[in-house]
Amino acid sequence: MDFLALTTRAHHATRTTIAGIGADDWDRSTPCAEWTVHDIVEHLIDNNERAAARAADRPRTTRSTTVDNLATAYEESSAEFLAAFDDQALKKTFDFGKFGPLPGKNVLAVLFADTLVHDWDLNTALGREHRWDDELATVALSVASRFPDGTPVRGPGGAFDHAAEAPPDASAGERLIALLGRSLPPTPSAKGIL
Repeated sequence: MDFLALTTRAHHATRTTIAGIGADDWDRSTPCAEWTVHDIVEHLIDNNERAAARAADRPRTTRSTTVDNLATAYEESSAEFLAAFDDQALKKTFDFGKFGPLPGKNVLAVLFADTLVHDWDLNTALGREHRWDDELATVALSVASRFPDGTPVRGPGGAFDHAAEAPPDASAGERLIALLGRSLPPTPSAKGIL
């Protein structure tokens, strides 16, 4: 599976979302507990910068993350991240925080799923309809289903919360966000329909 191509598509979708964030939107709360829109974008930039530096064996580039340049910082860090994950980087072992040592391919897969879910977080916080790319959501669901279910990966202080319940007819994207601890927003009722 070409995780770099999939990740490139996820980053493109997230860049589009971030580029459309208005000046009054940065402090909005999100489905990602205790994080604002600003916090999520800053987290994504941080992930990109740290992983790119490790993949390329060089010091980290640190960008300013004030509200005036968050969209540009994400776009630049995304390009840096995608360029750093060449064949050699995919084979090396990374010290990957709460996940422990992981091959580069696995690091890329985890960050792919993280980017995809945070794009949903951002769109939800902004009150926008999130259109899942079914192929990306299905692959990310497969990746996330392999994440350990206990500490330090899940739960308080973990990278993700414990899984929430998804309805039986949930799409791959909805099952993905539930698996990573988000509650699905209620389905609008069909009032006035006979």
